Amino acid sequence: MLNYATIGSSWITEQMMNAARLTQRYHLTAVYSRYLDSAKQLAQKHDADYFTNELNNILYDPKIEVIYIASPNSFHFQQAIQAVKAKKHVIIEKPMVTSSAQWHELYSLADEVGVYVFEAAMHYHSRNYSRLKPLIKHKMKELDSSLYGANFNMGQYSSRYETYLESKEKGWQVPNVFNADFHGGSLMDLGVYPLYIALDLFGLPESVYYHAIDDGRQVDLFGTVILKYAQTQVSIFLSKTVHSLMPSEIYIGQETFIINDISRLTKVSLVNTEGKKAQIIDYLPANPMFDELLSFSDMILEEKTIHQEILYENWRQLSLQVVQVLELLRQSAKLL
Repeated sequence: MLNYATIGSSWITEQMMNAARLTQRYHLTAVYSRYLDSAKQLAQKHDADYFTNELNNILYDPKIEVIYIASPNSFHFQQAIQAVKAKKHVIIEKPMVTSSAQWHELYSLADEVGVYVFEAAMHYHSRNYSRLKPLIKHKMKELDSSLYGANFNMGQYSSRYETYLESKEKGWQVPNVFNADFHGGSLMDLGVYPLYIALDLFGLPESVYYHAIDDGRQVDLFGTVILKYAQTQVSIFLSKTVHSLMPSEIYIGQETFIINDISRLTKVSLVNTEGKKAQIIDYLPANPMFDELLSFSDMILEEKTIHQEILYENWRQLSLQVVQVLELLRQSAKLL
């Protein structure tokens, strides 16, 4: 059983708490929030041992082994550095950090201290993706075909968008998800999902470009990413201001993988040019964070093996590639 603490009080923190309980491998020791009332409500609802608005209370609690960080994006790096210095394993919500320099500093320190750092890319660690990836790789090899192309779609209307519009009109501080000071915007909030899949399946592109529509405050409301490869490209539509029902698609030879939700991968079908269709994935987990938390607990608790070392290094390198591409995309759209 791993004793853990949480940083942050949004819905994703509660989803993590519920998933951790389902795994039966984690015990909620403490809840931290800058706002004591928020910490208290979460702690009482999820039976934590205690709550606090003093970060040092969880950093220096010897019982706590893992800290889950789901604060605003701009806080991730510094809080993770503090947790690692306190010799805690950390699970950080995506995007884990906002630059490759931060990535290197964080992982170098974690290696020195001897703790793990995990990015909470739940779709990548899901059992659905563990089924989908080998099917795609096999199909590419079977057809002796390079990737013809892919279109990923992430149009998710934000519940904070109306508040954002009202805040702009009245001169108030806008919600974090639409605030450049907190590294908000569609790319940072949604882009990690399709980038994880594209980079894991097809590798690093030769060039990247992001055509973004921003609000004049360096926050992208929506836009299109282009990942250019030698013989093909991947396009990614991102938006926090519209709700899209369009699926994502991967084209290989005369067949198309249709993915209903690139951030969950709960339904995937394969269709050919004759219209023949096969449902290859149709599984909705009780909690989408369950699989990743199992994977992370395995890495921490199980005896260290060469297989584990290679697996962890694969996770690390993919997270670095995602950070690097996010950096280049922000530069392309002049969002830095």
